Amino acid sequence: MSDKARSSESMTAKEQSDMWKAVIEKSLSEVQDLRMRLHPAAFTSPLWGEYRGAYDDALEQVAFLFCPEDLVPEMKKIIRLDFEKKNDYRINFDNLCENLSHQLSFYDATCLAMPYLVLLLEQKRRAQDFEWQLLIIREAGIILSTDLSCEQAQYRREIPKEAWDSYQLSKEILREMTKAFLHQHWEQIKIKSQEELKYFVSALLAIFGDPGAAFQLVIGGWEQTPAECAACGYFDEDMEDGFYNESLIKEKIVPAESVIGKWDGKSFEDTYLWFSNLAHELRIEDE
Repeated sequence: MSDKARSSESMTAKEQSDMWKAVIEKSLSEVQDLRMRLHPAAFTSPLWGEYRGAYDDALEQVAFLFCPEDLVPEMKKIIRLDFEKKNDYRINFDNLCENLSHQLSFYDATCLAMPYLVLLLEQKRRAQDFEWQLLIIREAGIILSTDLSCEQAQYRREIPKEAWDSYQLSKEILREMTKAFLHQHWEQIKIKSQEELKYFVSALLAIFGDPGAAFQLVIGGWEQTPAECAACGYFDEDMEDGFYNESLIKEKIVPAESVIGKWDGKSFEDTYLWFSNLAHELRIEDE
């Protein structure tokens, strides 16, 4: 039996709950300035029971993000095909991300959880933890790739203005923190694997305001994506045929003019401009 299990068995359920509440609140107090600015939904808010993820509400998963790793209770992986050995803290984080992005659908619990992901990112920034910052930015971006207005309109209920404003502000702050992260850690980012970088730059698309493009790249695994025109309604989901038929792809696609070398490295207003250059600089083969 592990030391964690022995410790848990020696405490009553109320004692455990009180302990977790105390350490989580202490942890959150370390980023109290940003917490006051974001004003996220309190853990006691009934909204957590109303706005849910793919599997359940996200309350406990979010709360345990701010619990010391050695005090996080035993967790079971939601992602059953994840065979990598991980501690309970990381499993909890992965479970939250899967809860909010399962099958790349939008879940309204995202509106409550995203401000806390930004708070966690700020904690890891202050701790100068590069790996966790990279992970949080990537997963937050994947979650935001599901934030498509057409999808939300089908089933998102009206949420209180305070919670909605907190969510929108969290996206703004995430953008600024991500810019700073790219500037500060560019050399470390560049040496990551191609597969990891594909998901990371896809997440950046969502963070910097183009969730639709991020969604298409992620759902197609950078191998296929439909061609779609919002203006006229044209939709072609057979573009993958071109990957095996060069003449067919030339008939369907006129390549855009190259903008490599024309990005200032700072502006993220023109998606094609910054994304093309960033992917090129990261030597992503499928750019």
